[in-house]
Amino acid sequence: MTFKTKLLLITILPLIAVSLLIGGVSYYQSSALIDAETRSVETRILAAKRQEIRNYVSLALTSIEQIYENEPDGQLAAQAEVKEILKNLTFDYDGYFFVYTLDGTNVVHPKLPQLVGNNWWDLQDKTGDFVIQNLIKAAQQGGGFHQYVWHKPSTGTVEEKLGYAILLDKWGWMLGTGLYTDDIAKEIAAIRADFARSIRQTLFVIFLITLAAIIIVGTLIAAVRFSEQRFADTRLKALTNRILEVQEQERKRVSTELHDSISQLLVSVRYGLELIHSEANQNADLQAQAAKCLNIIDGTIAEVRRISRDLRPSVLDDMGLAAALGSLGKEFQAQSGITVNVEAERCHARLSEGAKTSLYRVVQECMTNVARHAEAGEVNISLTVGARTLKLRVEDDGIGLPYPLPKTGGLGFRNMRERIETYGGKLFMSRGKFGGTQIDVEMPLDNATAMAA
Repeated sequence: MTFKTKLLLITILPLIAVSLLIGGVSYYQSSALIDAETRSVETRILAAKRQEIRNYVSLALTSIEQIYENEPDGQLAAQAEVKEILKNLTFDYDGYFFVYTLDGTNVVHPKLPQLVGNNWWDLQDKTGDFVIQNLIKAAQQGGGFHQYVWHKPSTGTVEEKLGYAILLDKWGWMLGTGLYTDDIAKEIAAIRADFARSIRQTLFVIFLITLAAIIIVGTLIAAVRFSEQRFADTRLKALTNRILEVQEQERKRVSTELHDSISQLLVSVRYGLELIHSEANQNADLQAQAAKCLNIIDGTIAEVRRISRDLRPSVLDDMGLAAALGSLGKEFQAQSGITVNVEAERCHARLSEGAKTSLYRVVQECMTNVARHAEAGEVNISLTVGARTLKLRVEDDGIGLPYPLPKTGGLGFRNMRERIETYGGKLFMSRGKFGGTQIDVEMPLDNATAMAA
């Protein structure tokens, strides 16, 4: 242990010990209050969900009431029509209606169609609960709630669910629906977080002196190590830059090999298969096998080209950054269905290849984030080339950033910022005018080239 570390421990540990003691006493005194309040909130939320479920069931009954009561084209036709109505009657992300006969046979289940037509009387969830039996029992008792564990369609996980079932006694059906209750735990956690913030604010005055002392000591020690840290940061940035350069070089090499070698070989194989297919007129089996092989080789060629393009888009090297961004926007729109508008000016030779690649990767990362998180319908990409500065903006109309705005962003944002800073640029994240996320980049151009122009 170094002398500076020992000095830090001797100075700070007593202050921390006193602060922890006071904070611990205050925490345990407030725990009972927090538990009581969260139990009350949980009870209110469950009551609200129960009422919401009843409303959904009433809506479903209203939708099928005339058909169920009158059976205009006979019972079988009426039942088929009701099944179709209930199958299409959904709400929220995971809300749906299901129907079982009283012996446990599934009749309607829009989210798990493999259940339809099979008997699930003895089905148990992971807690051992006989789900279908208990729901039918609740329905036969005049309608009621039952808590169980079930598959959640939107996440693919198994979550707690509050179900409600009623009896359509005329047809011997149990009609049910329900709401997943995993969000209650999240809301309770948020309430606990609010209480925790209140406690921290209450303890702020107690910790203020300790914090000031820790800051003073930390500042003195940081001043001693400042030069070493700055040197390490410089070396780390240089290493990061070199890693990115090597990565892009290797991507370019592999992409070229895939496009110029493997892709051409696959095309040659395809010509051979086409010849076999055309010459196999007298052998239907051979012709069918050749056609199957042609489909497989076409898919393989397309996949190789996609991998090559993802590794290093040839349009970036052949036609420049503006054309590459336009191509990226078209591909993203075709794959995601999100409208992409690209307005990009050509920068010619006023940016290094590394800077162009970094800008392209930044836009690529932005589009990936839009597809994963933004829930956007439109993305605007603009690239403006000034006398000395290039400006890039990527803006979507999605759900936007959380409040307050994150200061450093996640790992993806830090990687984008480091890429841009390597070439002397700056990257900013903010809320866009359409309410979504806006990424702005400013990067210096080659001044000598700019003056010559």
